[in-house]
Amino acid sequence: MSGWLIISSKQNLEITARLGYASQGLKQRHRKRSQEIEPGDFFFCYITGEQKLAAVLEIHSFVSEAQDKVWVNLGKNPDECYPWRFETSAHIVLDEPRWMPMQNFADKLLHFRKWPAKNWRLGLQGQIHALRDEDVTTLLEAFSKAKQS
Repeated sequence: MSGWLIISSKQNLEITARLGYASQGLKQRHRKRSQEIEPGDFFFCYITGEQKLAAVLEIHSFVSEAQDKVWVNLGKNPDECYPWRFETSAHIVLDEPRWMPMQNFADKLLHFRKWPAKNWRLGLQGQIHALRDEDVTTLLEAFSKAKQS
């Protein structure tokens, strides 16, 4: 079991929700990374504009390729179709008022220790980041607590 931090917009999370959380795509430039992702792994969804964690998706397939445009790229390539796709399901989805500020995890996740503490947000650049096992455990526990509260 591995974990992956997905950096996404609220709009793209809403699209994934309309799909019943059954699919998640990655941008074209992440082909190599997509091949590392396996069934049983988790996607942790971080919402950029909100700066919060919103959902955990469980991955049920290896990567497949599709060319239909599902998600929206607000960056340099508006025609991006997020071709690297995974079958997923909602593991834990928080109601928006329960979304967790990422700042609460800046000093808890090993992922952010690559940068000086004041620059921890550098760990949120790009679309996807591999997480260490300890970070996966920390985030799963935090999501479980947030869901129950």
